[in-house]
Amino acid sequence: MKNSSQKFKPIFSTLLTVSLVSIFIIFSFMEFRHTNKVLTQYETGIKEVAANKTNNYLSNLKVTTVNAANKFENTSTGDYPLDLKNLMSIDPRITNVYIMQKDGKVLSSTTKDYNQKHIEQITSQTAKLHLFEIAVSGIYKGSQAEEDIISLAIPLGKKVEFNNLILVLDFSIDQYKNEIIQEFLSPNYKIAVFDQFNKAVIWPFDNISSEYFDLSTETFYEEKNRYNIYSNNLEENWKVFVFLKSTDFEVFRVFTILFLVFALYICLYELLVEFWGVNTAKTYFENIDFAILNQINEGIIIANNTDTILFANEAAHNIFADRKNTLRNVMLKEILGSVGDYREEQEKSFIFTVMFRDKILKAIHSPIIKNNKILGSLTVIRNTEDNSSIDHKVLNRLIELLPQGIVFFNKHHEVMLSNLIAKCLLNNLTTGASIEVIDRELATIIYNNIDTGLSKRVQTSNGHSCDITPIYDDDGIYVGTLVILLTESIS
Repeated sequence: MKNSSQKFKPIFSTLLTVSLVSIFIIFSFMEFRHTNKVLTQYETGIKEVAANKTNNYLSNLKVTTVNAANKFENTSTGDYPLDLKNLMSIDPRITNVYIMQKDGKVLSSTTKDYNQKHIEQITSQTAKLHLFEIAVSGIYKGSQAEEDIISLAIPLGKKVEFNNLILVLDFSIDQYKNEIIQEFLSPNYKIAVFDQFNKAVIWPFDNISSEYFDLSTETFYEEKNRYNIYSNNLEENWKVFVFLKSTDFEVFRVFTILFLVFALYICLYELLVEFWGVNTAKTYFENIDFAILNQINEGIIIANNTDTILFANEAAHNIFADRKNTLRNVMLKEILGSVGDYREEQEKSFIFTVMFRDKILKAIHSPIIKNNKILGSLTVIRNTEDNSSIDHKVLNRLIELLPQGIVFFNKHHEVMLSNLIAKCLLNNLTTGASIEVIDRELATIIYNNIDTGLSKRVQTSNGHSCDITPIYDDDGIYVGTLVILLTESIS
């Protein structure tokens, strides 16, 4: 019951995390869609306002031109200079009014400051116009260099005497330019307007000439700023360009959504891992070179939470060769029948036995734990029978039965082994005691005999006869001295 509740706890917490992340993703989608809709409406509003203002301005100039033509034909006295001068009061934006023939000859004007090239342009535009149709010129400089002018021409002919005549009105566009610039004065967007001859009516970038602007481009760079361009075609083939500073909102939205989806995927993966509890031990050992484990004499078995074997080294395969040809993807209980009896102790390491017909092997089973989660298990099996403890007991019993006193001093000259006879013959003979404390004379004899490699029988001043034999390991390194104390009968 304890294990079930502990397993349910991480599953519940992971499920809660998945639910919260899913809700957050849904709200993020909704918020991004709403924000994108607001931004789109905002940008569309800017484009529509700029286009409508320009269209209304051109329409207003046309209405003013038609009214001036009607007034001229209805109130004309035949005195062209006076009649034209009266038209100047119709609109304060009018800078010049003149009347000319369709062949381009100027009959009269309110001022003499008109551009002959401009007259030729108007003439070519009005050659095919019908009564009260209006031609709009491109932008040009007036008599004052800082003043931009636009001309509108309308054919007359409502009365017979005005046939073949054209009325032309010059308008200053400075007021329109100032209104547009003031209304759309923002660091986040800018407005540009071009006439039908692709000449800039309004150009918002002072440090860049409008001549270098490609009207077909969709992106514009000004210093470190990048603008997305949206254009509208207006009346008389004028064009309005809206420069919106790039905010990289779409990129941010895409990366945010991808990050959230990735987080949800990780949470779902963790939920499935917690629910089924598989394959986590394998990922825990993914950076380990398992070939090293094949050099170990003990059998090594790594299993996941379902007790399915993920790895077994060569020693383990040799041990269980009679039972299974391969151990991979085999259940632990198929080869370690008794390990299933210890599942309630899966959070602890424990020792159990593996039964064979001809031998009994010991095994250690330990859980693999990371971040308080059990990922799987590690089982180590001794490849040979452990007879060392039996040999040790037999040797101790044999030493106790010998009639001689037996003492073994290690390389630090401390007592490691002694029997009852030796304790009777020597004082203070306890395990761990120094030879200096027990017998100084015997200590001197042992020191002098260490490097001889020979057994030596000596007689101490207190009457003890003993055989002293230095002991060396397989590499010839001194490991201790064996002292055999002889009783009187043996002496």
